[in-house]
Amino acid sequence: MSLSTILPHHNGRESLDTFTLRSLYIPKTFNKRMHREVNNVTRFLHGFPNYLNKEGYTGPSKNSIDMVVKGGSLGKCTAVQRSTDMDLVLFFNGYDSMETFITDKQKEGGILDKLADYMTGDHVNSKHWKEEFKPNRDFHINLKMDDRETKYDISVDIVPAIRVMDRQGCDLDKLYKKMSLEPPDVREHYSPCLVQKQREFTRRQDSTVKRLMKLTKYWRKENHLDLNSYTCELLSVDACKDGCRNVTQGFKTVLEKLKNYNNLNVEFSKYYNPDKW
Repeated sequence: MSLSTILPHHNGRESLDTFTLRSLYIPKTFNKRMHREVNNVTRFLHGFPNYLNKEGYTGPSKNSIDMVVKGGSLGKCTAVQRSTDMDLVLFFNGYDSMETFITDKQKEGGILDKLADYMTGDHVNSKHWKEEFKPNRDFHINLKMDDRETKYDISVDIVPAIRVMDRQGCDLDKLYKKMSLEPPDVREHYSPCLVQKQREFTRRQDSTVKRLMKLTKYWRKENHLDLNSYTCELLSVDACKDGCRNVTQGFKTVLEKLKNYNNLNVEFSKYYNPDKW
């Protein structure tokens, strides 16, 4: 089997490092265009009307939005040319209970509905954006730029979240303990709240690991495999934990790990105690 069978744009002669650099990095002109669009959306989000101006709200700020954090593959510098995604994690003020936040987020006329209306209803600022409905609407809304506006699709997930860490960080072990006491359907809503930790973890990886992340995600998408993007990133980091000379070596290790997935065990003990969590 040739490489081009599983990597359709590979020319059959080049190394995987060369292929990744040639085919999987976003062209500079489009990269600038996309960042400009994302910055426009971010500024627009900061003007989200005061959702929290409601009876019983006693929070310290009059503004709904605490901050907007860029996540996803673009925020983590692991974007692939043909499948770029961006998460804009929107941190709301005024919540100290995850359960209350989930209720306000998912109810009819709640945060997600109001965000969708706000982001698609302005005939000037949001004229190019359309909401694309997906099965996981309980967590975020997805906006897609009108195809006529750009050579490549621009897709942005806007993900509501609340602070579970203070501005100086937090005792993660204490946070994990709190999460462990939550029911599974509540616990999964903590993930976007930790976007800064996830982004920091990925960005600090070296260039070979980042190229491997891009290649693994491209391979996953082109072969329609049931792996999510973050899993591909973590597998790539784990494949290079003992050193990685090049992308070819790293990709072989990733495939070997997946071939023996029943015995796959990926841990990052620097960030948590694997015996506990």
